[in-house]
Amino acid sequence: MIFCLICTGVFLSGDGDRLKTPIASVSPQSLATKITQIASNITVRILNQDFLGSGFIVQHNNQEYLVVTNQHVLRAGEPPYTIETVDGSTYRGEVIAEANTFKNQYDLAVLRFKADTNYQTAKIGNSLNLEVGESVFAAGFPYQESSSAKTAGVLAQSDLFAPQKLTLKPGRVAIVLNQALDEGYQIGYTNDVKKGMSGGPLLNSQGEVIGVNGKHAYPLWESPEIYQDGSELCPALQELINRSSLAIPIEKTVKVTTQLKPVKPLEVEASVKSNPSEQERQLVAKMQAQAKATQLECHEQNTAPLRF
Repeated sequence: MIFCLICTGVFLSGDGDRLKTPIASVSPQSLATKITQIASNITVRILNQDFLGSGFIVQHNNQEYLVVTNQHVLRAGEPPYTIETVDGSTYRGEVIAEANTFKNQYDLAVLRFKADTNYQTAKIGNSLNLEVGESVFAAGFPYQESSSAKTAGVLAQSDLFAPQKLTLKPGRVAIVLNQALDEGYQIGYTNDVKKGMSGGPLLNSQGEVIGVNGKHAYPLWESPEIYQDGSELCPALQELINRSSLAIPIEKTVKVTTQLKPVKPLEVEASVKSNPSEQERQLVAKMQAQAKATQLECHEQNTAPLRF
């Protein structure tokens, strides 16, 4: 039995009954390579004078492109913002939607840029179909420290820069909540997301974007998570959230701006479903058991409306 601790609501016009087949029946390394190729084409850097974070292209209309990122990525700098695409070209990014328009309900922002070049846009998946233990891939450009900053031991925004190559972090879904945390976070996963990858895409094994990376595990200065309505998490769930990276479901992006329209995902290439190894089966079973134990403990305390 597959356990899922939530469902988030209806999104784009994706078909929830599609078979969940990976891009190909290949090794984990080969699959990661294919996902990296997909993510590299859609993921962008967000900059002003300095590197601020990641984003990804979600829509294309004639010469106009829309990019999704996190609101806290933009808060790290000031406009004007610059968007750097996969080919190294840079474009002026115009903010067309910010979370404060919606009383900070979502840690999301949308930027627009214009270009004559034809860039790929993200395939949109459906977070409603996520299962605990499912493989997911977090993409983005993690900060690197300059040599002078490492020597001085003092870190400023200007001491940070992004690598030229995209980073892809594999992992698995740890939890999906049926009630959003503050700023809209609902998907928890084991991927080792780093600072700078915020705003980048979270992809499934079909190469579809199902979430927006936003928080890494074990934050140093973050206060305990709360739900959007201000209620607290039960201790067991708080512990699971603390050790998970967090993403906002891709469905929520359409609530940030009317310019970002629901779109039908591209057809997924036909492929043969891969057979997980016994070790993978045991890992998934363990994760699902942990999720169920968390659910039961929270139910006993009547603090979390979780369900499978």
